[in-house]
Amino acid sequence: MAVVAVAGGLGDLGRLITEALLETGKYEVYIMSRKIVQDKSDRISPLTGKRYLPNIQTGYSSKDSLVEQLTVNHVNVVICAFIMDCDSASDAQLRLIRAANQCLCVQRFIPSEFNVEYNVGDDILPYPEKRFHLAARQELEKTSTLEYAYIYPGMFMDYFGLPRVMSTLRPLCFFVNPPNGQAVLPGDGEAKMSMTFTTDFARYLALALELDHWPRILTTAASTVSLNELVRLVEKNLGRKLEVRYQPVEKLLNHETFDLPTNVDIAKRFPQRFPQGLDQLRALIADLEAGVALGAFDFGKLNGHLDLVKAFEGKVPAPKRIEEVIEEAWKAGFSQ
Repeated sequence: MAVVAVAGGLGDLGRLITEALLETGKYEVYIMSRKIVQDKSDRISPLTGKRYLPNIQTGYSSKDSLVEQLTVNHVNVVICAFIMDCDSASDAQLRLIRAANQCLCVQRFIPSEFNVEYNVGDDILPYPEKRFHLAARQELEKTSTLEYAYIYPGMFMDYFGLPRVMSTLRPLCFFVNPPNGQAVLPGDGEAKMSMTFTTDFARYLALALELDHWPRILTTAASTVSLNELVRLVEKNLGRKLEVRYQPVEKLLNHETFDLPTNVDIAKRFPQRFPQGLDQLRALIADLEAGVALGAFDFGKLNGHLDLVKAFEGKVPAPKRIEEVIEEAWKAGFSQ
């Protein structure tokens, strides 16, 4: 049993991680957030039986203030759940790592990775924001007291069920657009993609805290399918064929892609930023789709990692598989 702090614990993934930790009933959980939290309700610690306030308003500009907050609350495990898309988020995580390393009470740290292996070249993962994750890795390698691990869910399979499955993720279309009956696949469509549903990812992260030792890489993917197989699953449940187009990976690398209709609609919701918003969205999607095409999301190619799904098989409820998500979302077809 331990005291766990989730930095960014009110965000899309952070909230799920916090909920998963609380559901175990094993941890005193704190939420570190820049936001002023109006909810002042307390919780009962399963460690002491005493009441405590779980929300900590946190500024990340000072390492010393972070050290004080972690020390005062006797935090043993720090989980960072920032959206790593800018220098300020990266700098905040770096200060949090330094602070955790300085605290005698903190023993473990999970950085905000939550995707795939980032320490690869652009020939495998042409994703510019990976530089922020690599900076965190370099900082963790300097630490002297922390045990740390990187957790890879792969692609979040929620995306292939939105808007019909409940999810904290914001809608984006990768490869298939079931409501519009379209799909755009790179190369020959045979690239494989490993996936996890977000709530299962959070659940397995919480389970990882029970392990006596962490290997450097932990994975949570319950399904690995080719993109062509993904299209066939959607077609089977929709009861009709998709209009499938194939495009060279080089087009993705140059951000010269076919735009799926839902992504265009998403960009248009912010008219003050259109069409620049569409260009940014197109670049993000193209980079991640290119990573899939180049093999970055195929966990069958990983070595030296611990598969948490297998490690806890038979001990906890089975995770969702992509077949279940597609059936839940698209079995009845689609009507606006």
